[in-house]
Amino acid sequence: MSGLKTVLRHGFVGGGIATLLLAGLFVFAGDPTEPVMPILAGWLAVVGFALLLAGTRERVTVAGRTVGWPRVAAGGIAVLGIGAAGFGVSQLRTLETASGPWLLAVAVTLFGLGYVAWFALECWAGGRWLDEEMFAVE
Repeated sequence: MSGLKTVLRHGFVGGGIATLLLAGLFVFAGDPTEPVMPILAGWLAVVGFALLLAGTRERVTVAGRTVGWPRVAAGGIAVLGIGAAGFGVSQLRTLETASGPWLLAVAVTLFGLGYVAWFALECWAGGRWLDEEMFAVE
């Protein structure tokens, strides 16, 4: 395994564990009267589990089909991006339109969504802009 691939896979393991811990925090320390808490916990659990699988398994069987770790990672990152964009847009409704915090939230949401979408596509395609060796499935 190349050095960059090792770093990337270890990053997925660390990110998966951190995301699963955050999901657990929402479950155990969150306000149970808030209807959004189970949605946030479920979203983070799906992302964390996908990233953990991508970091620890070379191939995963999904619906009877074998999928390489880069595509599992792409799926987890895409779910992360979709949820984060939804959360960012929901926060815009709480701010005064065209204020400084509103513009900052728009910029962060758009930049974050663009970056996550690009990285998910890189993982899915196996490296168009990044080194293909990073995404090799052995």
